[in-house]
Amino acid sequence: MRKVIAIDGTFLKGKYRGVLLSAVAQDSENHIFPVAFCVVEKECDVAYEYFFEQLSSIHPDSVELCIISDRHISIANGISKFYPQAHHGFCMRHFAENLRKNFRCGDLLHHYYSAAKAYKIDEFNDHFQQIKLNDVRVAKYLEEDVGFHKWSRAHFPGNRYEVLTTNIAESVNSMFLLEREFSITALFDAINRRFAQKFHERRMQFLDTPTICVPSVEKKINKNATFGNKLLVHPIRQQDFSITGHGVVAKVDLHNRTCSCREFDLDKIPCPHAMAALRVEFGDQYGTSIYDYTSDFYYIDTYVNAYVIEINPVPSEECWDVPPELVERKIPPPSCEIQLGRRKTKQIPASGEVKKKQNRCSMCKRTGHKRTTCKKRTEGTSNFVVA
Repeated sequence: MRKVIAIDGTFLKGKYRGVLLSAVAQDSENHIFPVAFCVVEKECDVAYEYFFEQLSSIHPDSVELCIISDRHISIANGISKFYPQAHHGFCMRHFAENLRKNFRCGDLLHHYYSAAKAYKIDEFNDHFQQIKLNDVRVAKYLEEDVGFHKWSRAHFPGNRYEVLTTNIAESVNSMFLLEREFSITALFDAINRRFAQKFHERRMQFLDTPTICVPSVEKKINKNATFGNKLLVHPIRQQDFSITGHGVVAKVDLHNRTCSCREFDLDKIPCPHAMAALRVEFGDQYGTSIYDYTSDFYYIDTYVNAYVIEINPVPSEECWDVPPELVERKIPPPSCEIQLGRRKTKQIPASGEVKKKQNRCSMCKRTGHKRTTCKKRTEGTSNFVVA
């Protein structure tokens, strides 16, 4: 599993409200892999410190670990306390929404996204220079107040792989839209059942697949190999090559598995330049060598092993072995302020999120339906009598 964890929280809609905190990772096929869930009263320092303390007991702190989240200050405080060695990065999309809201710079966001996704420093500098030329305030905020290392892949000290947003965590939230109205025990039973089913499906998915890597990576390998066949290779020394083509010059070091384009370094899959170097270095063994230089994280065996663990159901209450001192203990419900009016259940749209356009009927000019289903049309046809 990639050592990248996305953190997010979503509001519960039951009687006592609360927040469901989730920590999820991503497998080699970009599927959601659950790590931990927790229900807290609200998102605050105490809640996130408890969450990260429990998380650290199953996923220890490491310099190789990356944690991606939004800019919630309580998340940053919890990470600094329980994961001081891990690298903390911001969700690219949430950060863009903050920029749009605070600086009203929607016309600059395409440069921001390009800078955030860039692999190379010089590519990053090109786009950041455009931001600086158009709005000095935004550039100063990104560079001095926040820091490049928090939102830019090129400057990030760890390896985010291709996880630039917390979308994987938010996808979990969308999986349980209805269940968020349940009680806590029913909610966790639903989470248990859903992922138990997913684990079984993914365990069986690639058992008879003849390829070495998962399909999405095989597709990328084939694409890079095809592109690499069109590049010129100039050996520099043993396992060092200069690659030219399409107006670009790149240096590949096969021994250290690096390329000046940095895609080979960060994605752990041979980039087109590395493919060209492997073709010259290994000749007839070129096809086999590709997998030797691809991280075993992308192997099908690794994928299947990630789902070997079975998620067992929680037994019914009469089967529980409860200590005597806890049998008579009464746990009161959390205190919550009941507000006037009907409770909101729809998700609040994020800043800059475009609402889906509704259909407008060309006959009655109202929204929500079209001409073929318009009541005015059906009324007109029902009054028509054939002589």
